[in-house]
Amino acid sequence: MCVFGSSVRMQVCFLLLLIQLHVTEGCRLEGAGETKPITAYTGDSVLLPCSCTDLHTTPGTFTWEKYITNNWVEISPESDQYKDRFQLVNDHSSGNLSLLISHLTVEDGGDYRCNLTKSDYRHFRLTVEGCTLNQQTVSVTGYVGQSVLLPCSCFQLQAKPHTLRWISFKGSDQKEIFPKDQTNLYTDRVQLINDHHPGNLSLLISHLTVEDGGHYSCSINATDASVKLTTRASPNPKPGVTTQTPMINDKTTAHTETSSEKETPTNPNPHYTTIIICTAAGVLLLLILAGIMCWKLREQRRGQTETDVGQTGQRRQQDGKNDSDVLYTVINPQTPSNKEEKDDVMYSTVVHSNTITSVHTPVISEETTLYASIQTN
Repeated sequence: MCVFGSSVRMQVCFLLLLIQLHVTEGCRLEGAGETKPITAYTGDSVLLPCSCTDLHTTPGTFTWEKYITNNWVEISPESDQYKDRFQLVNDHSSGNLSLLISHLTVEDGGDYRCNLTKSDYRHFRLTVEGCTLNQQTVSVTGYVGQSVLLPCSCFQLQAKPHTLRWISFKGSDQKEIFPKDQTNLYTDRVQLINDHHPGNLSLLISHLTVEDGGHYSCSINATDASVKLTTRASPNPKPGVTTQTPMINDKTTAHTETSSEKETPTNPNPHYTTIIICTAAGVLLLLILAGIMCWKLREQRRGQTETDVGQTGQRRQQDGKNDSDVLYTVINPQTPSNKEEKDDVMYSTVVHSNTITSVHTPVISEETTLYASIQTN
């Protein structure tokens, strides 16, 4: 009981009264009476939100129920049936009553209800979309020694199947190769490629062999998708690697393919032929250019030789002319006293020579012959 003796006591008593009234009022659900639709995918998690309008309010009691076979059945996260996948999320707030469901399955879909009382609840309609496979048969070709991807996926890429198996068929025999290899032929050679999409169930097979060819099945929830794998020799075989011809069960097909291969041989790598042709053409062009250059060089040398020979001949001709240069001097012995004697003429010959020997050239007249000798070095 509060005794109002001071203003401080009055304030304290007033606050206590408000708290008492608030606790008496209790939790009121947010969105009470409404039906909230929620869509999720198999393998994923979903949160069913339920809380008091005041998160600091503590409800007296509350329950979660699911509508099963025309009845509302209470769901207890502590029970063995739900404890691994159902949990309450209070987030350190007493007024948060949300329910988290993990690893969803198609069976988790349905109507849920968060109850405070029979008249105070919030309703949820959960739809869980599962994986639907494309059941059309797909044909894939792989090469020996390389890797190949066997395609398989759900129409809903966000949906992850609860179970998945890859099965290999060898005639009438079938064995699981993923997730557990029952053949020991695919150990460490197969892996699932989801590419960040849970609905991508494609299987990658590495280091292919001829024996890997055949039929495969991608199986989930009693639904199968078929893949036919054909193995062939590698188009670019590496040195030291032996390629084998793929085994084909159909004898007619095998005979036809063998005949066609014998009749029409194929070049495994046409790029090599192109490179060889281009190289040969380049070498031939270089040889032609080298021949032309050699011919031009030879002509130039021949022209220079002829020019030198001509110049030498000219010099020799000039030397000959110098050697044969002759100077004639006419000496007329006439004097004023004997001008009438016209027949008495004396000739003197001067010969210029580059040689050491002297040159004697006679000059003949009618009566007297006179020799003149001049030596030049």
